Amino acid sequence: MDSKLGVDPNSNATTPDHNLLSEIGLYKYSRFQSVLSTLASKPTWSLSDTASFDHLHIGGTNTLDICASKLALQSGARILDIGSGLGATGRYLATTYRVHVTGIELQQTNHRLAEMINGKNEDPLVAGLVRSVNADFLKLELAILGEMLEFDHAVSILCICHLPEDSRVPFFKQAARFVKLGGTIYIEDFFRIRDGPLDAEDAKVLREVVGTPHLPSKKEYEEQLIEAGFGKCVWEDISAHWTGLTRERADKYKALTEKSAELEFFYDVVAEKLAGGSMGGMRTVATRTM
Repeated sequence: MDSKLGVDPNSNATTPDHNLLSEIGLYKYSRFQSVLSTLASKPTWSLSDTASFDHLHIGGTNTLDICASKLALQSGARILDIGSGLGATGRYLATTYRVHVTGIELQQTNHRLAEMINGKNEDPLVAGLVRSVNADFLKLELAILGEMLEFDHAVSILCICHLPEDSRVPFFKQAARFVKLGGTIYIEDFFRIRDGPLDAEDAKVLREVVGTPHLPSKKEYEEQLIEAGFGKCVWEDISAHWTGLTRERADKYKALTEKSAELEFFYDVVAEKLAGGSMGGMRTVATRTM
C-alpha cells in the first residue's frame, strides 16, 4: 500500500477528549442500569434484550440495513466498525448478514460493556464473528489486530463528529490504510449546512452537549475524504429524515416514567439543532481509490 496514505507518527492530530465524551448524556450508563439489572438473571441475551440502549446512532437497525444495502454486503465480508460503542452494529450485521466485524472503541467503559453483551448473546454467530477492541484508532496498526489482510469495508456511524478539526484528515488516511484498494467506507454523521462558521452559542452547545468540537461543511468533508485516498463519494443529505427521527426519539423519551435528565437534554438538543437548519445529517459511501 502507498506509504503516503499512512499516518505520520509525528502528526499533531489529537484524539477526542475522553473527559468531554464521558460527560455526554448518551454515554451516561446510569440510564440503563435497571435494564442490565433485569437481565442479570438471564443466562443468555437476545439482540432485543439490549436494543433499548445499545444502538447509539440514529435509526436503530433500519440504519444498519441501509448500510448493508449501500455496501452490498456479502456473507463472509470483513468489516471494520470505527467508533463501535456498545457493539450493537457488529452484533446486528454479523447475525443478519453473516459478516465478520471488528469494532474499535476508544472509551474503555463502552468496550467492556460491548464485550459483556457479546459474551452473553444467545447467537453463536456473535462469538464467532464479532469482537471489540479498546484502542485509539489514530494510533492503531493492522498487525496489532492480528490481521494480515485489509478490511473489505469500514463503517463509522456518528463517531467522526467527535473528532477535533486537526484529526479529521489523519482519521480518513488511517481508515484508508485499513481498507483494501477498491473497498468502501460507509459514514453517517453531522455536517454544517450553512456557509461560514457556526455562531458562538451553537458551537458551544454542540461541543459541550453533543461532543462535536468541529462541524464540517459538505465541501470540506468530501475534500478530506479525497485527500485521504477515497474517491467516488456518493453523498446523501438525510437532514429532514433525521430531524423527524430525533424529534420523535426525544418526545418518546420525555414521556417515559423512568428517565435520565442528561439524556433527555441530549436528545432535545440534537433534535433542536437539526430542526434549526445549521446542522444537518448525511450519509456517504466512498471507495478507496489510491
